[in-house]
Amino acid sequence: ESPLCTQLSKDGFTIRTVEHLLSALEASGVDNCRIHVDTDNRNDCEFEVPILDGSAREWVEAIDEAGLDDALDENGKSSKKMAPFLDGPVCVKRNDSFLAAFPSPKLLITYGINFSEVPSIGCQWFSCTPDKSFYGTDIASSRTFCVYEEVERMREMGLIKGGSMENAIVCSASEGWLNPPLRFDDEPCRHKVLDLIGDLSLFAKSGSQGVPVAHIVAYKGATHFEIVKGINKTATIQATWIVAGSKLLQDALVILSFYSIL
Repeated sequence: ESPLCTQLSKDGFTIRTVEHLLSALEASGVDNCRIHVDTDNRNDCEFEVPILDGSAREWVEAIDEAGLDDALDENGKSSKKMAPFLDGPVCVKRNDSFLAAFPSPKLLITYGINFSEVPSIGCQWFSCTPDKSFYGTDIASSRTFCVYEEVERMREMGLIKGGSMENAIVCSASEGWLNPPLRFDDEPCRHKVLDLIGDLSLFAKSGSQGVPVAHIVAYKGATHFEIVKGINKTATIQATWIVAGSKLLQDALVILSFYSIL
């Protein structure tokens, strides 16, 4: 995790801004796919996933277009899918932000944000059961948002080099939204749910969904990965078979062209 996006690193390679793609895969039920990273410069070792319009909508559309198949086991039978359930509560805090997870028979996410210094955003709460249908209509299209006064600092850090008014909604503390209209009145809060689903997808084990079946409550959540660590350390996870089979993308894989950020 970096200060402003999620990044994955292995064997000297780093890919940033993966959370929207991971969120779309998780919400679409995909737990078995291969992502091909392409670059014109074979010497590059750091990349940024295309920001697109700042949401996960185009990823969801590409996954739907590619289609899903049942993953098969070594005997050629449909692989069953595991879902992690919490047996006890977990909570992590950082300053005035927190993220907690409570045992629940179904996934429920409640998220709160508070930008008191930016009145047009202010305090927002959003709660949902993010099944595939709801995610597709009410979460996937919510876009990345940023505070105008912080944009230059983000650019100086080498982040959002592909960012523009076309792939984020920008709000000024003094002037309000600079590129309306919003797709939802609470679009910033919905987008944080989108990010959370993508980050928690990294909790996945082989053949299972990533987001734990729990009531997840977040407030000013700068702690997405800390809750994963907390679950691993303190909570008992019950892995339960669910009816749906493990899903993989069909032969027409979504081919991703990643742009170098160096």
